[in-house]
Amino acid sequence: MLEVLGLDQPAEALYFILVDNPPLSVEELCRRTGVEPDVAGGALVRLEDGGLISRLPGSPPAYTALPPEHALEVLLLARERDIHRVRALSEQLTERHREARSSRDSTALIQVVTGRDGVARCGQQLFNRAERELRGIDAPPYAQASDGERVSSAAAIAGRSVRSRFLHARDILSLPGALARVEADIASGEEVRFLPEAPMKMIIADDQAALIPLLATPQILDACILVHPSALLDALSTLFESLWEQAQPYMPGKTASVGPGEFINDEERRIISLLAMGMPDEAIARQLGIGYRTVQRRVHALLGRLGAASRFQAGVLAASRGWWRPEPEHGARA
Repeated sequence: MLEVLGLDQPAEALYFILVDNPPLSVEELCRRTGVEPDVAGGALVRLEDGGLISRLPGSPPAYTALPPEHALEVLLLARERDIHRVRALSEQLTERHREARSSRDSTALIQVVTGRDGVARCGQQLFNRAERELRGIDAPPYAQASDGERVSSAAAIAGRSVRSRFLHARDILSLPGALARVEADIASGEEVRFLPEAPMKMIIADDQAALIPLLATPQILDACILVHPSALLDALSTLFESLWEQAQPYMPGKTASVGPGEFINDEERRIISLLAMGMPDEAIARQLGIGYRTVQRRVHALLGRLGAASRFQAGVLAASRGWWRPEPEHGARA
């Protein structure tokens, strides 16, 4: 624990023993902690230099702990001063980096990444380096690492305080297993919205870098452009935010009472959500893993319960009665 103050494990072990006991010799300290004598000698010097212990006269000499509230406070203040100096240096280096970048040749602002492994690795690096927010437009084809695993933004933000927002083309819901992946991403903390069409694939990490395909509609994702801070990156950010405002959230299924005497189950909520997305019955059946005729019967029954004459009217009535209402969005889990 005291490594934050510059103390290694042997020094920490010796210090804790001295705090709990009267003055001890080097031999006694080694016996109680298991620290080797040559290691203990250097650790005791560091503790003494740090003002945490004092060496008592005698033969052999003994060591005693000084009052921790004062000794540790001195070390904390020294470490805080170091942190302030490093933070000031960081600001200076950031400004120097910004100035150097602004004067760079324009070709240095973009980088072409080739090869499936290279693209997958670059995408994963963007996911991992993000400290505040990931944004992206997700559409086929998908990057895969050399081991065949699909590169996942949701997996990258798990357990981190990183907000993740992704747009999907509505037609991906016609792909097998797509709905389950989207709902897993939402469950992991990702915010998801859908567009009628996705203009391009894109990843943006912290407004510091973006990755876009080299070709507008690639069949294989084996060439991308890595965009560094520039007017192009600003334009990509603006494009994303504009599309995000236009896109439609998806509400995953959740069993709940929706009104006095009313109740809809998981499957019905998913059907309503997919109807609101404009999905045909065939696509709904594929995503839910149920028969086409079963979906038709469920949709007909839902329309009857709502008193709706059309799918559009059903969507309006379902929203007004709380049957379909996207949950409040949130950032990634802290």
